[in-house]
Amino acid sequence: MGMASSQARFLQLTARLNNTEFQGQQINQQRTLLSNESSQAYNSLLGMTVPTPPSKTDYTKTVYSFKQGTYDYTIDSVYPNTDNNTYTINYVKSGNLVGLVNTNTNATIRKGSNPTEGVSGDATEWLANGAQLYEVNGNFVHNGKTGEELFQQMFNNTQDANMEDYYVYITTNEDGIETYRFIQKDDVQAIGITANESGLANVWSQGTITSNEKLTTENGMVIFDSSGRMTSVVIDNQEFSLVAETVTDDAAYEDAYNQYEYEKYQYNQYVAEVNAKISIIQLQDKKLELQLEQLDTERTTITTEIEAVQKVLTDNIDRTYKVFNG
Repeated sequence: MGMASSQARFLQLTARLNNTEFQGQQINQQRTLLSNESSQAYNSLLGMTVPTPPSKTDYTKTVYSFKQGTYDYTIDSVYPNTDNNTYTINYVKSGNLVGLVNTNTNATIRKGSNPTEGVSGDATEWLANGAQLYEVNGNFVHNGKTGEELFQQMFNNTQDANMEDYYVYITTNEDGIETYRFIQKDDVQAIGITANESGLANVWSQGTITSNEKLTTENGMVIFDSSGRMTSVVIDNQEFSLVAETVTDDAAYEDAYNQYEYEKYQYNQYVAEVNAKISIIQLQDKKLELQLEQLDTERTTITTEIEAVQKVLTDNIDRTYKVFNG
């Protein structure tokens, strides 16, 4: 190989070596980026909170209660007063009592007048199923009872019912038994004002309702045993022994457990997505690693060939200078 051709071959090999090294640098940069992505994926897993199932004890509490007559009383909360001697006691009074209930039936309301025998009072211009509607007040009298006495006796003003909000009419069954029925004034007024118009209104009557009345005493007393558990309370100077019962809010626990299952599903899904992403990164990195090994092999081959060409160039130079020197 002549000097010119050797020089050309040397330049060509040098260019190939530079290009190979440049490709290797690019691959290393790509592998660095993949490594950063993999680290970020792992770190996102480390930063996640692993869902934990709820404990049933968190939804279990001790409920204190006592009984008086037909009513049950449940202690809602107890707070010591500033004098450190008395307590503010919040409690709930519950039980069944006579009250005003919706019969879930309707009466046909229309204009008209049909005074009821044995009844005196302020008749309205309305009929309910053909029976006269009356104001519930002191002027209404039936069987010796005024409207006020009747309403108080039958309903005890339960459910915040006020007699001023109702009309009353009387029905008689086939056995001759009379029954008081009540219609809310708002339902009547919403129907219409002409003689030809009629409409339906809910019928209210005497029935059994469940009362849950919240009460508070601000100067109560609380007696504790040696373990700190309440044994009795004093309300209005009367002591009541308490019954302690452990109660679990199953509905709240079930809701919490369903939330846990949902969070666990989301967590497992995210972990699976991250693991899949990391697997793809590892495959890409393996591919780049193989390319880098091929480039390294090519670089070794080119380097060896460059050394051989350099030796040829050196020999050619030596021979040429020897001719001139001779």
